[in-house]
Amino acid sequence: MDRITALVAIAHLKLRLAILERHPDLLGTEMEIRRPMELAGLKSRLARAKKTESDIAETGKRYDAVLDQIDEAHGAAKANVGHLEQYASELRSTIEGMVAGDNGAPTDGDQAGPDSAPADRPPYIS
Repeated sequence: MDRITALVAIAHLKLRLAILERHPDLLGTEMEIRRPMELAGLKSRLARAKKTESDIAETGKRYDAVLDQIDEAHGAAKANVGHLEQYASELRSTIEGMVAGDNGAPTDGDQAGPDSAPADRPPYIS
């Protein structure tokens, strides 16, 4: 075989390969891949999985929104704690002042009247 004949044969084979790549039905053999029974309902399963995935994404967005609200409320509570501590301290000191103070009236257990003075204090002057 001379050189020109070999080049023509190679070009012919390349052309046939290009035609078969574009039109595989020209091969004449039907290549049917049979699906097992497990794959028969795959389309509906994939659709269900996509819906579940979108539902999960929506639930995740709602969950994030609720967490953001909780974070905001927690931040407001943290900012208010200082005021509450100060108010508790003032209330405690007011109550302790009221309990510790003597207004001159007898306590619940005393029989003496308002004119009787304790032994360690001078009589009440009116």
